[in-house]
Amino acid sequence: RVPAGSEVSQESLLLHGPFARKPKRIRTAFSPSQLLRLERAFEKNHYVVGAERKQLASSLSLSETQVR
Repeated sequence: RVPAGSEVSQESLLLHGPFARKPKRIRTAFSPSQLLRLERAFEKNHYVVGAERKQLASSLSLSETQVR
């Protein structure tokens, strides 16, 4: 028997249980010029990291996370 006050609804399990889905990440809508710069950087090096990523993000007015 479940003690009073500890009952968990099915909905609560779906929202907060061990297999609950993470909220969807909002996709960035890149401008055509940003896409061109990002694609060129990707052609040179598939993994833009460190200072290069920081500089590229800054020049495109994006966060470093958006320039992955």
